[in-house]
Amino acid sequence: MAAFTTEEFERNFKSLYKPLCLFALRYIDRLDDAEDIVQQAFADVWDKNSEGLLIGNLKAYLYQAVRNRSLSFISQSPMAQATDVLPDMEDTSEEEQIRCSERDTRLWQAIDKLPPERKKIFLLSKRDGLKYQEIADELNLSVKTVENQMGKALKALRETVVRIYCFIFGLA
Repeated sequence: MAAFTTEEFERNFKSLYKPLCLFALRYIDRLDDAEDIVQQAFADVWDKNSEGLLIGNLKAYLYQAVRNRSLSFISQSPMAQATDVLPDMEDTSEEEQIRCSERDTRLWQAIDKLPPERKKIFLLSKRDGLKYQEIADELNLSVKTVENQMGKALKALRETVVRIYCFIFGLA
């Protein structure tokens, strides 16, 4: 296997960045820290490539690098001295964690494809935990409109989730 080109590196970065960030967030609470870890992992890969060191399975290498960096990060944080502040680690295999990360990425991509107002309503409800009345008040909409938009968002996402699980578990 030859060293990869800038275009190949960029293609891998674009396809793996978001899933790797979600993977890092399984260990770390802050998105900024997770992004820093992923960016550093990619920088290390680029350095290794520039030095002529070949990486056989880039995806597996990056997931392992992000995992190791995330664990190092939480062990070096000042709060790591108190074990009660460490995030609970799921007792799942690396392969299962990668599968979950890819599933989460596909779900967020589906959420991103919702029409802007529907996406906003959906996120206010599911991510921020607002009740329909609170969303209606905040966006100057009727509760019925919020209910209608949530129903449409859930229907679209339900169809996407079925496709995601069929893809992940090879049922398609």
